[in-house]
Amino acid sequence: MQAGKILLGVGLLLGSAGAAVAQQQAPKPNGAPFSRANIILAYTSAPPDSVLTRLRQHVASRGFIIDSLDASRGLLTTKVVVPAQRPEEQLKLRAVRVAGGWKLTGLFTLEGPGRGNATAFPAQFLGLENAPAKTAFRQVEALARAVPQATLRYDRGKVSFSAFTQLEEALKAVW
Repeated sequence: MQAGKILLGVGLLLGSAGAAVAQQQAPKPNGAPFSRANIILAYTSAPPDSVLTRLRQHVASRGFIIDSLDASRGLLTTKVVVPAQRPEEQLKLRAVRVAGGWKLTGLFTLEGPGRGNATAFPAQFLGLENAPAKTAFRQVEALARAVPQATLRYDRGKVSFSAFTQLEEALKAVW
């Protein structure tokens, strides 16, 4: 009986220590963009409907086409067109309501050698300032700055698509 209590106590201690280590190792959102950041969290106390209105106005004023706008889910996405006629048609911006604010991500498409096919890549803080990934990331960041009264944090999420993923599947991917 006494040995069982000791083992239970040791197990609880090890479990607590393991949880503490896991919390320390989990990446925390950063207040500044860092290499390969691909998520921007915009924390705000503004009402979701006013945020969606501002986001919709922002993308429309910059020539993006709205693909979906769902006030009940707190979701806004822009449309990608292949073949693209304008740079805005190559970028999918996504804003979704999360606890305390909004999660913003993006992806950009590059057309292949054959007209009408493209590959999607995540918008991320990577490369030179005019590199496609960073240019797309800056568009996501501009959208995040349109969130009223927002505090921005940068994070990295696992992207669930690759260059070999069908474009339609990559456009649906959520990370």
